[in-house]
Amino acid sequence: MTKNKYLSKSKKGVVSVLKKGRELFPEEVPLISTATGVTTQQRVLQVSRIALWLGKCGVPTFSDRQDTEEPYFIPSACWRKIALGILSTTRFAGMLMAYDKRYVVYDIGDGTMEWQVRAESSLFYYRYGSFETKAHGMILICEDCRRDEIAKQIIRQTMWSRKSLLKEQYSETNKPVRYSRSPIKLRAQYEHVYLTTPALLATSLKRIYDEEETIETTIDDGERAYNSKEGNWVDWPNRYFLNPAFDILLLVYFFSAAKSLQHLLMGEWADHFSELKYILCVHQEDLEIAKMYPDVTGMKEVSMYVYRPDEDTEAD
Repeated sequence: MTKNKYLSKSKKGVVSVLKKGRELFPEEVPLISTATGVTTQQRVLQVSRIALWLGKCGVPTFSDRQDTEEPYFIPSACWRKIALGILSTTRFAGMLMAYDKRYVVYDIGDGTMEWQVRAESSLFYYRYGSFETKAHGMILICEDCRRDEIAKQIIRQTMWSRKSLLKEQYSETNKPVRYSRSPIKLRAQYEHVYLTTPALLATSLKRIYDEEETIETTIDDGERAYNSKEGNWVDWPNRYFLNPAFDILLLVYFFSAAKSLQHLLMGEWADHFSELKYILCVHQEDLEIAKMYPDVTGMKEVSMYVYRPDEDTEAD
């Protein structure tokens, strides 16, 4: 097709559809504009990769909101026209719409991207955005075979600055903010941050879509907690951190809560907290990350459980 001038391919392997190729599909129009600049071109490729990965999972791409609850993807350039107040330095690739939820999607590659800690929060604004456009969480897609390494890296970066990053209150602004050269860190405002890879994406999406139902049906007793910093299910004295979709922000909350409890048990009010138990539930493949802090793993007040494989559940 390159020989007959339908496509062109650069030295870097970038394939572009030429005029002759576009004439074959006159009804198809580009959702985002392309350019010759290296930075802009890389941005377009990043968004295109996300759309491709999601497309393989049965998620189509549109330029505007659709009248359906079924999953679909809106590229970032299109979403900026829909949602007001998004700061210009955000690095998101687009918005995944699914079952009345909105997930900001990122291609973080090897995890070394320059993260815009404050700017990404603008996707969760109430004041300058609206309830109809506010995101409910993030999906970070990293390179295959590097998920565990990148997860530990992000969790450690967040834990080192958790006193400031996990604050509930923050200011909203529609003014430009300083460009950040920070490694990826999580804020409380992101609500949920799911980490996955292209190879695991289909499984991850199913677990994300089913997350609420899984949480509601995991424990027979107790009730839903509404402060994720202390778990998402409560059956006193047990506080559960039920994590069926690999939400690394919830893991940060778990590690932070356990370390705070560890500190309290060494103080004069230790008797008041002695009955408290923290319980984490994850899938088998996430257990290594769950055990990344030996001082937490070794606490008698902390327990970890593994979800049964889907085939075992279906057999019951």
